[in-house]
Amino acid sequence: MNKDTQKAMDNMFKEADRLFKEMDKVFKQVDKTMEEAFVQQGPVEREPWKEWFAWRPVRVKGKLKWMRKVFRREIPKDYSNYDDWTRYEYGTVFDAIRDSGKDS
Repeated sequence: MNKDTQKAMDNMFKEADRLFKEMDKVFKQVDKTMEEAFVQQGPVEREPWKEWFAWRPVRVKGKLKWMRKVFRREIPKDYSNYDDWTRYEYGTVFDAIRDSGKDS
């Protein structure tokens, strides 16, 4: 690989890191806003965790994960899901193990 190509790749990765940091700030702000607006209406039945390949950036335990296997489960629909989109929460294998003990 020549120097120009290496320099172009380095610049591309620096720009990607900068964009991910900006996305992280926006996601944190959205998460905070959604937490403040969310009102829990009693216990919620949760779907089981399923292994999923994160082909796009997703937030797991406050960090963005991308291009790796994570666990996700569907968030039950409620009155706030007015647009009929399926929503998911993402976790680690430890979340799946912890929650699997609650089913038995």
